[in-house]
This record gives sequence, C-alpha cells and structure tokens, in this order.
Amino acid sequence: MSPAFANAVASIPGMEKFVDLIQFDKGLEAIFKNDYYQKVDASQTKNGLTLTIDGAILDETGINIYYTLKSKDKLKSLSIQKVDLQHEEGIPPSGISYGGIDVDDNPKEVANRVMYHFESPVQFKDQSFVLDMDVTFQEKPISFSLPFELKENVKPGKTVILNEEVEIESQKFTIKEITIYPLRVAVEVAFDEANTKKILQFEDMRLEDEKGEVWGSIMNGVTAMGSETYFLQSNYFEQPEKLYLRINKLQALDKDEATLLVDTEKGEILDGPKDGKLQILSASKAGLHIIMPDAGGDQYHSYDILSTGIDADGKEIYISSTGMYMEEEIRHWDMTFETTDYTNPLRFELTNYPNYITGDVKVKVKVK
Repeated sequence: MSPAFANAVASIPGMEKFVDLIQFDKGLEAIFKNDYYQKVDASQTKNGLTLTIDGAILDETGINIYYTLKSKDKLKSLSIQKVDLQHEEGIPPSGISYGGIDVDDNPKEVANRVMYHFESPVQFKDQSFVLDMDVTFQEKPISFSLPFELKENVKPGKTVILNEEVEIESQKFTIKEITIYPLRVAVEVAFDEANTKKILQFEDMRLEDEKGEVWGSIMNGVTAMGSETYFLQSNYFEQPEKLYLRINKLQALDKDEATLLVDTEKGEILDGPKDGKLQILSASKAGLHIIMPDAGGDQYHSYDILSTGIDADGKEIYISSTGMYMEEEIRHWDMTFETTDYTNPLRFELTNYPNYITGDVKVKVKVK
C-alpha cells in the first residue's frame, strides 16, 4: 500500500486501526477511495467489554464487517468463540472468516473484521442486520447481539459473457463469464469432460490491464464457491482501457489419481496419487493424520487437501476440523471426523495437491 493511500484510510475517523487489513488488496483500496465503505458506529457494552461495529462493506457476494473490542482493562484473556450474522430474510449459505485476536501486547483495544462470502449472489430488500458474537473475557463468557443498518444501496455486479475455450497441456476449459462486484470478481469456468486430468486449483488466475498492472487472487489463494466459480480481487471502480484474464499455472492430477481411498481402521491408503507423497501417520475411526514428507519443492504447500468423505455404504462423512502445520519440513494434515459411525473404506476427493500443469492463457475482457 502506498503511504498516501495508507494516510487517506487512516484519516477516516476510526479507520487507522484497520489499515493493515486493507493493504495488498487493490479492490479494497478502490472501495475506500470511492467511498463505498459505510460507517456504522453501533456499540454494545457487557461486563466491562464494548463491541463496536465501526463500518461495513456489502455487495451481492458478501459483507465485510469492521469491528472493535475495547475495555478499560487489558485484553490479554480475550478470545472469540463464535460469530454469527442474522437477517430477517436469512443469511444465504456462506463461508465465514473472522480470524484471531492478537493480544500479545496486552492492549485495551483490538480491531479486526468479519468476512462473509455468500455461495451465490444475493440482494437484501432490507439492509438491517444483527451481529452475534460470543467471546470469553477474564474467564467469563459474554454474548453480544448488536443490530446495525446500512443506508447506502448495494452496487450491482457487472457481467461480461465470454464463452472462450482455452487449453493448457491438452486440458481444455471454457471461461464462461466474469462478473465484477465491488468486493471481488467471480470467474465462472466449465471443464471439458474429455480432459484426462482433474483441475484442482488455479494457482495464479488474475486480472491484468494494458499496463501489466495485476489484480491478484484473494489473500488466502483463489477461492472456489461450488466447483466452477473462482474469486479474485476486484477492479470494480477502475476503468482500464483493456483488461485481460491471465492464467499460467494450475494444480491438476490424472483423474484416476484424484481420489484418496483410505481404510482408517487398518491405517492404509488403498488408492490415490501414484507419486507416493501422501502417507498416513496415524488413523482411527475418529480421524486421520496425513503427512507429506517430500512435496518436491512444495514442502510449504498449505492448502486443505480433502473434501467431505463417502463411506462404503455411500454415507457422507464430514471433516469437522483440520489442523495444518509444518514440522521439520514435513507437512501435516490432522483431521477429525464428525462421526465414527461409518463403514470403511472412505473415499475423499482431493481438492488441492502440489502437482502442476503450465501454459499461457490470456483472455480479453470487455467491460460494458
């Protein structure tokens, strides 16, 4: 972030504490430059702790809520247990991120944001919400339920129909359409059923203007909601003379290697990628601990790699939690299942894997 822009954000009353959350996302920079951020300043105090919703950004794909927790006492013992957003029309199925709170320096005030990513675009008739937040402070539970309202209308997405087929290493896919929203850009992709490989992730999908300036992927990597829609940082408020969608690197596996078949009682991998990178460290009906000792230069590959499992009787087995970490250059995925009531073996679709194909895709995007 340029110093000039950082100073501009910091000059908005109350926003100086959120500068670090905005940097490196050009779409968010443009939102603040174009006054699309809405100030709220709604507060609630319970047991000496005050929750303030400073402001929010809402579009058809999600909402970012910027909040502050403050006390006259130091917040060393503060932790967030649960966050939920309420609306009389209901909140659509969503991904939610609210991160952790850094209280290492014993502050009396912390600032962060809650981000909802809707699985499909939605327009609320009424923009009144309630943010529920359960926290633990000084070893006591506190439950906030804070109403807030956004006054400004949501700017609609701008859709560009492309239907352009492209190819990387003989794997074909079609860029069907791109919809540009204030918070993010949705890229809809369809894969050719005749492909020999399953495309898992786009490593470097990006928008690029005629000057080579890039709008990168969302901070934690390209994010898919559903199997064929991917999200990038937004250029909604920018008007470049030319705009291109660029792709050079994809995660891909042969289709017969893209499923991991495991017996959790025997602790064995029965089928999966033939490179042998994945190994079972421990297994039981309650969970599975997979390691990757040699990722071939990708030892820091840190994606969650498995989707919901299917047991031998066709029952869905959900992964309730996954711990991902590095230890002595070995990547770990320590998973817990929601139930032990299933029949082995379990079949998991791989959602990420460090195996790549490369090429050069450049699709011209014409914004109306």
